[in-house]
Amino acid sequence: MPTYNFSGKIEQGRSENPFEREVEAESLNHARDILKSELGSEHSVARSKITIEDEEEV
Repeated sequence: MPTYNFSGKIEQGRSENPFEREVEAESLNHARDILKSELGSEHSVARSKITIEDEEEV
């Protein structure tokens, strides 16, 4: 299964916090879904508050 590397920002109130994360998934779309689900749960934010700026297959 391929691994994808993502980086971007999470909007939390008035601040934006950067993130970088690797996700293992069957496809790029599935990896995006897993990423937003995990980050949203960890930081208690909606998926719309997560901005992916860079994505690549490792």
